[in-house]
Amino acid sequence: MKYVYVLTSTPKDLYYEQALMSVWSLRLHNPSAHITVLVDDKTAASFTAENKRTALTGCASEIITVPFEDSVPNVDRSRLIKTAIPDYVGGSFLYIDCDTIICDDLSGIAQVSATTGGVLDGHVMLDEHIHKKYFLARDKKLGFKGTQALGANINGGLILAKADTPDEQAETEALFKAWNEIWRYSAYEKHDKHDQSALNEANYRTGLKMQLLPGEWNCQPSHGGLAFLKNAKIIHYYSSEFSGKNYIPYYKLADKALQQRIKEAGDIPPDIQEMIREPKFQFNSVHLINDSRIVSIMQSPLTFTLADIKAHLPHLFAFLEGLCGFFRGLGKKLTGKK
Repeated sequence: MKYVYVLTSTPKDLYYEQALMSVWSLRLHNPSAHITVLVDDKTAASFTAENKRTALTGCASEIITVPFEDSVPNVDRSRLIKTAIPDYVGGSFLYIDCDTIICDDLSGIAQVSATTGGVLDGHVMLDEHIHKKYFLARDKKLGFKGTQALGANINGGLILAKADTPDEQAETEALFKAWNEIWRYSAYEKHDKHDQSALNEANYRTGLKMQLLPGEWNCQPSHGGLAFLKNAKIIHYYSSEFSGKNYIPYYKLADKALQQRIKEAGDIPPDIQEMIREPKFQFNSVHLINDSRIVSIMQSPLTFTLADIKAHLPHLFAFLEGLCGFFRGLGKKLTGKK
């Protein structure tokens, strides 16, 4: 079993540093693991001492370079490589996103009965997912049926793909061939470059053969994954969540300032290594919301509109808050509620 990463990065971003942390943590718990990092040619050219980008070469078993025309954007390079991994890597593999930290021995994945598989996005079926409407609306726009047919969305941050027998190889190759073709259609015909919707559609069109793996293989703490944290093999902290200026990292290893220190050092400083050695305890203070009514509207445009009003028009927010408080109090009096 090979462990595969896909990295497209420039010295101006932090994707290399995220990949380095993940690969370092995988090597920590799996000393003899075969770790393959697939990169595009521009990323490979950035692996120089001048750019302080040589540590990854020492952690990985091999780095395979995929050439592209200069005009191809980085996001396209990443998706085109990811959706065609069997073209570059032979045999069985476990694909892992770069914004992850490995917590344990991963060798047990080889004993999982699935040929192809992944973990539920958000660790819930579609009917319970906070983004259900968004997933279905996006599929409708793209002409896809995969999410609805499965009744779930498989997260693309981890994909098991076996190829030890002819049947396994056929299933893996069919899934990725469909994924690549569907992503190209999604990106270049419909101008939607998300790879997860294309993955779930590929699973649908190849017979819904992907099996759902236990949550500990792709523990998503901010998306219902706390229940799997104790036994987590891989923590997927979603670096994209922290791209906005208002987002506060709940996971210390996702902090851009910490990743910037790795960039400046060219390697993982000893104190950060110690944090990676105890990955299940690296959480910042967070505010837990345990009111189901509030959780159900957290991703509503109305919620974000109120947040914008508070940030930019605090007096209007105070007025609206006072008005709502008045009517809420009045309603309680009329109904006799305390």
